[in-house]
Amino acid sequence: MRIAPYFPREVCVFILLTIAQQAPAQAAQPSAGKGTSAQALDAAAALVQKGQFSEAATLARKAVVLAPGSAVAHNLLGLIEEQLKHSATAEAEYERAIRLDPRFAAARANLGNLLLAEGKPAQAQMQLQKAVTLDPASARAHYNLALVLIKTNDYAHAADQFEAVQKLRGDDPTIVLMFVGAALKANETERALKAADAVSSSHPQEPKILFNLSLLLAQNAQYGKAAELFSEVNRLRPGTAEVLYNLGVAEYNLKHLDAAADALAEAADLKPDLTEAHFRLGLIASERQDHENAILEFQHSIDHASDRAQYYYLLGREQFALGRWEQAAASYRKAAELDPKQPLYALSLGNAFFRAENYAAAAKAFETTAQLDPKTEDIQYLIGYCDRVQGKMDEARAHLEQQLHADPKHVRALDSLGFVLLEQSDPAGAQAQLERAAALAPDDVDVLFDLARTYSRGKQTDKAIETFQRVLRLSPENSQAHYQLFLLYNRSQHTEEAKKEMAEFQRLQEMDKMVRREETALSRMRKAEADRGVTPNSNAGDAR
Repeated sequence: MRIAPYFPREVCVFILLTIAQQAPAQAAQPSAGKGTSAQALDAAAALVQKGQFSEAATLARKAVVLAPGSAVAHNLLGLIEEQLKHSATAEAEYERAIRLDPRFAAARANLGNLLLAEGKPAQAQMQLQKAVTLDPASARAHYNLALVLIKTNDYAHAADQFEAVQKLRGDDPTIVLMFVGAALKANETERALKAADAVSSSHPQEPKILFNLSLLLAQNAQYGKAAELFSEVNRLRPGTAEVLYNLGVAEYNLKHLDAAADALAEAADLKPDLTEAHFRLGLIASERQDHENAILEFQHSIDHASDRAQYYYLLGREQFALGRWEQAAASYRKAAELDPKQPLYALSLGNAFFRAENYAAAAKAFETTAQLDPKTEDIQYLIGYCDRVQGKMDEARAHLEQQLHADPKHVRALDSLGFVLLEQSDPAGAQAQLERAAALAPDDVDVLFDLARTYSRGKQTDKAIETFQRVLRLSPENSQAHYQLFLLYNRSQHTEEAKKEMAEFQRLQEMDKMVRREETALSRMRKAEADRGVTPNSNAGDAR
């Protein structure tokens, strides 16, 4: 809500003149100067009312010359100079008026307003507080003091000042709304909601007031009351996209997903380019695990706002959830291009490349993430793992050791470092790292498998056999563990055991081939359906 002075400046001039002329200090002015000065002041005030400030300034200066001890004249000249954007001169004139009459509340209020506009809230607060003390009936002084208090985040006292304005000015919904906002910021929820109920009850057929009140409540997380009022505004003014959108957002924050989807869908139908409505519909579909429709809604958002990095990120997240790694990578890449300083986008891009087994691209994205946010969890491990898979063992070792320096109990980094050391012909070093990992995660199949390989390389056959058997107790269908046992039994001339392990290995390999054939057939079927224009959930509608 735009904050502005409560009264028009020209009206203030006459209010302040009236107050000033009642000030005791004016009685001390020489009688000879009174009439002439008063005439100049009256003429200046008349010109101010017409907006002729330059001419008014000439007469006000004349009044000051004729009656230099007149606080009224200095105050009026200050007002005029302020209108002419001569802030320093206006401030000096207000200060002269206050020196002549320290109880001149209107001059203090004017000086406070000017100081507030100049970005001097502490000084403004001091003058406005004195003005309110001297003239408790000045609604304008209370109002502007409230504005100062808001700038200093003193919302509780700002609410008190808005309440004072309301008592002085009567039924003014604008002031009540400002009071509600300040009270909510001050966590005086009960007080704020009571005032909100009062204004909604006194203006039940005024949708503009109710809508602004609803927005204020929603902005301060009072979604229940906001949704109630948005619904009432929708009843008074049905078919308004903005109202329906805000109703949908309030219902979404209340976790009423069906009601939210209905309101947002209607808003999007009324105004198809209402980007945020599609965005929220995408979020709802995502929460329902309806990734296909989430993709459609986020794509709608992108169609109308192609410069929003967040939309591409959310689109990529849904594609990632469906295992569409390359599509997800393309969306994440666009998000990262639009917002290159966001580590989450670079990290997500790395994860998509990783899943697509494009380890070189993944490592590059992870390195970018590390540059943007070195404290990203597991980031050195991820880079090290990608380097390891690419055969860059020296680089992998450096990153993995860096991860372990930050987190000595990082099981995955210990496991990968053990693997790297084994490849670098350091079986003793590999064994040390992997045994540490196994002690931390005794049921971790990957760690045990790599440890068993290390024992095997070190000719510790019994330990290797025992560890591979632990792997199979945890993961009976691990075909590679069966194959490694076959090799170990064969090496130690346990012929029968070797035959059994080879038979099991071959059975599992055949099963794996069968699964891959089925997956290939399913993939071809889906591609054929897509070519014919048939998509999954094509009859399911959207998140609406």
